[in-house]
Amino acid sequence: MTVTRSGPPGSATATTRTRCWRAASTGRAGERSSASPKSPAITISGRPWVVYSAQKGGNWDLYARVLDGDSWSAAERLTEAPQPDVFHNLATDSEGNLWVVWQGFRDGAADIFARRYDGKRWSEAEQVSSSSANDWEPVVVADSKGGVYVGWDSYGAGNYDVLVRRWAGGEWGEEMPVASTAKYEAHLSLAVDGQDRVWAAWNESGVNWGKDTGWVLNREGTRLYEWRTMNVAVHDGWEWRSPAADINEALPEELQGYNDFPALFPDADGRIWLHFRHRTTRQADILSESPAHRAAWEIWSTTIQGDRWLRPQHVPMTRFRQDARWGLASDGNGDVWAAWPTDNRDYDGFLFEHADVYAAKLPRLMTKVVPPKLVARVVDEVPAYVIHENEAEDLARIRGYEIESEGKTYRIYRGDTHRHTEISMDGNNDGSLIQTYRYAMDVASLDYLLASEHNFLGGPDIEYINWLLHQTVDVFSVSGRFQPFYGYERSISFPDGHRNILFAERGKPTLPVTDAERNHEEGAARLYEYLKEQEGIAISHTSASSMGTDWRDNDPEVEPLVEIYQGDRVSNEYEGAPRAARTGNLRSAPGGFRPEGYVWNAWAKGYKLGVQAASDHLSTHISYAATIAEEFTREGMLDAMKKRHSYGATDNIILDYRLRTGGREYLQGDILTADGDFRLSVRVIGTTPIRQIDIIRNQTFLYNRQNLEADVSLEFVDADVEPGEHLYYVRVIQVDGNMAWSSPIWVTVE
Repeated sequence: MTVTRSGPPGSATATTRTRCWRAASTGRAGERSSASPKSPAITISGRPWVVYSAQKGGNWDLYARVLDGDSWSAAERLTEAPQPDVFHNLATDSEGNLWVVWQGFRDGAADIFARRYDGKRWSEAEQVSSSSANDWEPVVVADSKGGVYVGWDSYGAGNYDVLVRRWAGGEWGEEMPVASTAKYEAHLSLAVDGQDRVWAAWNESGVNWGKDTGWVLNREGTRLYEWRTMNVAVHDGWEWRSPAADINEALPEELQGYNDFPALFPDADGRIWLHFRHRTTRQADILSESPAHRAAWEIWSTTIQGDRWLRPQHVPMTRFRQDARWGLASDGNGDVWAAWPTDNRDYDGFLFEHADVYAAKLPRLMTKVVPPKLVARVVDEVPAYVIHENEAEDLARIRGYEIESEGKTYRIYRGDTHRHTEISMDGNNDGSLIQTYRYAMDVASLDYLLASEHNFLGGPDIEYINWLLHQTVDVFSVSGRFQPFYGYERSISFPDGHRNILFAERGKPTLPVTDAERNHEEGAARLYEYLKEQEGIAISHTSASSMGTDWRDNDPEVEPLVEIYQGDRVSNEYEGAPRAARTGNLRSAPGGFRPEGYVWNAWAKGYKLGVQAASDHLSTHISYAATIAEEFTREGMLDAMKKRHSYGATDNIILDYRLRTGGREYLQGDILTADGDFRLSVRVIGTTPIRQIDIIRNQTFLYNRQNLEADVSLEFVDADVEPGEHLYYVRVIQVDGNMAWSSPIWVTVE
């Protein structure tokens, strides 16, 4: 739980006097409560109020309770919309009204809403934001003149911008852009100082955040956690101004580079404090054998004195994940209290150990207050470039495409079944869990996602981490718009291979890797039995790498798909294929070169594997799993994956591939017997003109068309096919190099 306001973590000269108490332990999942990422509390007229988000009947809504004497009131429901209401925040205005703001999904998009309580009744909910895109993580503060400020960040301009809106005199003013360049500007914090000036702090990163990044790209966007800085602005009642000292330039060298989630708070002496989470990858000046990609994020604090920021001070016992938030509040006597979580990771392994919650009364800075020096705000012009000029049209086209076959209607759902965050032991540069969902919902506009964290070394083998991942799936499940999956990555090195595990239902346990499996003394039989019991599936990834397999095991019932292409690495189709590795060129094989694992080899063994594309670490926006399903639900899409109704693509390409014989029609991934002629039908709608389309039978290229328009329909009859089982699949290459691979159709010719 976080309290509604933020404040100084302690003296800039006496942090060592901070006293901490372990308030609660959350190392076990325990009771499956339904708390959203923020659950603020506040006191009104001496009575503590708590507002929380709870999932009841499959939907997240806000509820409020008040402590009256020795007992809590019954829960009062504050929202009733059929989609999630989460990320709430509280404040009290100068007239004693309680304000709650939150992020609520309506018709598939998130907006910012507000309600206020006057001591007798709640006002009706009002929509504060105006963008048709997703608006995120609101904050609220109040001045001494009856004004209330609500801030948030919005994807309305096709990148994240920071906005603020003021309520006064019973009405809302216009939205004020605080930061609205082409950069990533998000995670806003607000505070009001003793002169009723509004302070704002937020995170920044590069242009085209989350757009095309990956292996061997000529022009990249900004990776999800490529870099992070902070910015601060002050509204003096007329305009936004800047502190005379730039916070990023003021930081010592050891604290520059990765600073997240700035939080502002005024202390009793009138100072504004800035707190932030800094990433530490190793203890300074001490050798460490831990991989560089493991990290601890810790809280540091500073305040501005005149024209300089004081040297930041470390808050002890705050090691945790990147996006862990903390709460700060004044006790009315001039003291500030703080509460924060820690997972007790050390400076050796940088891995989750045991989650606790700590609280502390923070010491005051015993020096003279020097008013901050403010200067005219200068916003640098940020050069930007467009990577996908027609992406909105491409998305509308693929979302509107229908496949009518055998009396059923199918649609194409684009997703990613292989994406990591900071929770994975090697996810240091992947960003936080919530930022990953932001990327999926906003930047890539995916229909589904699997945050496939490695199950070991601080991952979902820990019951609490598994619960957290499942809880986040529920928070971001938006009916009709976004349906993430439950699951994880189960990793065993070559020749057994890494697999991503997917479930449609919550609460499935992981299957820890045994020593026998790790030493390649035990195959996948135990995994397949587990998947059948838990009603899940496995998808092999990067099969031709050191994380791949020599295809010693397969069970088509629970392992129906393979990752034929990965954005963080290369194609696994066959050696020398477009975007694939080749012998003698190590640069072409990130992740190692294991040619036994090429997908062609699995098909040659008779394995019935459909295909997907996925991202893994770092890479974004260049690999899509396209699932052809009748229902846009987890159950409906998982059923389609089991039938191999799937293809992989590096862009928003429509690949509609079918087979017709004997008056019936089959989709890609199907298995059939043909006692007569059969005809292959291919419809491709690309995002650029098409360089070539190939039809491959087994390992033979049968048919090739080149220099085509973006929209192509063709049919093919194999006149030379011999009796027996054959597979046929389609590969598409556009003039811009983007590709798509269909799942095969298996035909037994009698």
